[in-house]
Amino acid sequence: MTGMNRSAAKPSFDLEELVAHYQKQLTGEALHYLQRRGIEQETAEQYRIGFEAGKIGFYVQTGKIGGYFQNRVIIPIVDKQGLPIDLIGRSIDNRDPKYKALVGEEDYLFNESVLEQTEDVVLCGGVFDVLSLAQARLPAVCPPVWMTFKETHVEKLRHKRVFVCLGNDELGRRESSRVQELLQGISKETFIVNLPESIKDVNDFFVRVQNPLDTFIQLLNETMEESLLLPISPDVKHITAYTEEYMKRYRGQSTGIPTGFDSLDHALFGGLRTGLYYITGCASSGKTMLMKQMADEIASRQIPVVYVSWDMTAFELWARSIARLIGTEPQLVLSGKASPEDVSRANKQYVHISKWMWTIECTLETAMDRVFATIERIAGIAGRTPVVFIDHLNRIPTTGLQRQPQSVAEHQTMLAYVLKQWSRENDAPVITAIPIDLGVEKLPEGAEASADVVLSLTQGRTEGTVEDDSENPCLLQLVKHRNGSLASIPLRFLHCEARFEAMEAESAGEVGAESEGA
Repeated sequence: MTGMNRSAAKPSFDLEELVAHYQKQLTGEALHYLQRRGIEQETAEQYRIGFEAGKIGFYVQTGKIGGYFQNRVIIPIVDKQGLPIDLIGRSIDNRDPKYKALVGEEDYLFNESVLEQTEDVVLCGGVFDVLSLAQARLPAVCPPVWMTFKETHVEKLRHKRVFVCLGNDELGRRESSRVQELLQGISKETFIVNLPESIKDVNDFFVRVQNPLDTFIQLLNETMEESLLLPISPDVKHITAYTEEYMKRYRGQSTGIPTGFDSLDHALFGGLRTGLYYITGCASSGKTMLMKQMADEIASRQIPVVYVSWDMTAFELWARSIARLIGTEPQLVLSGKASPEDVSRANKQYVHISKWMWTIECTLETAMDRVFATIERIAGIAGRTPVVFIDHLNRIPTTGLQRQPQSVAEHQTMLAYVLKQWSRENDAPVITAIPIDLGVEKLPEGAEASADVVLSLTQGRTEGTVEDDSENPCLLQLVKHRNGSLASIPLRFLHCEARFEAMEAESAGEVGAESEGA
């Protein structure tokens, strides 16, 4: 159920009266639409499905909602007593959003009254999936809003045998795994049902497959048998998913998240992907400036970003972004010497970035598990898992780790493993800075093993500091790339503009030579 629009306001109208009104309008094109979806009129009557065709509104008590559900079939969500608590409208002409909720009530499951009558239930992705199964006399439920299965829903499935059958695509498979994990220890058993290739969802299955009821029951039995006899499924089960991902990449439909540096994106096959990225360098080499510039670039593309800092305050990070937008030194913003008019203009530009940016300012008491919990809440708000920047690894406290590390190297190794696992489980990039002392060439072996990509930021000169130079040549070296080749990306840091930029090709050799000499 993608494209759901939700209203946060509580109803000031009589939902029962609305249901009755819309139910009377279920004629003509609406019935034809339901027929194409395989939903019979008897089922429509049982679930009190309605329709709104015209633009002319009507009034119920003091509330006017005429036109809100225009050209949509309307499905009531009811409580245990059968009383409507929300209405879901699905457009029949594919206008966006495809689904609209009137109230936005998410604590109930659609068709949840069936749970009182059965120990086995199919958990679906959308209301039409449930209608198809209910029509076949199979117990099924779904969250009223796609991908919003929550802990409140988990309790409703306690001691049930749950067959999770969501959309047959990457998002559906990822959500199935998340739901299965949530139900662990709560449900009696949980099985993930994989639909045949080319079938989109349960409703599509019942429309397109011959003898759909018998075939679906056979699919449930096979799923249960395979899980009981072979807890770890063979690779053949994953070939379809792997091929889908390959074809996306072949067609250019699955690219990485751009960093703002074309040469780096090219080396990373399009940008950042799921995995753990390190940006290493000695103190004051510009790691934070580089990460914040990347983070702002990603957020400017309306991709959610969480910047977690145990190093700088949120104000200090904001000042660096504002300085870059103004084109001035960060110290002028930090010291309050930048022009208020310039700051105001920069803030107006930063608003578009900040809508997709969350900064978490941490202390030595802020454990990583608390940060993960906050990121997961942000993901719920943003609608997708954010790209996570962490500044920096050495400052993260050891609270919450299974055991206390005995050295800095062990500390880095343990945290790196935790971050890598989180990245894989949540299918999102994690980028973290790691300071390295001058003269130290390598990370601890265990920490490096967890990294998918290691970027080393070095200054092109050994004399002077960033503060002394208006243009400071740097080299961003790709020293580890799990799935690709190594590379060197020449940059310069424009201190007076608070930003990194790619260097011209003729300057690259000079920076590389200076770096080698250093």
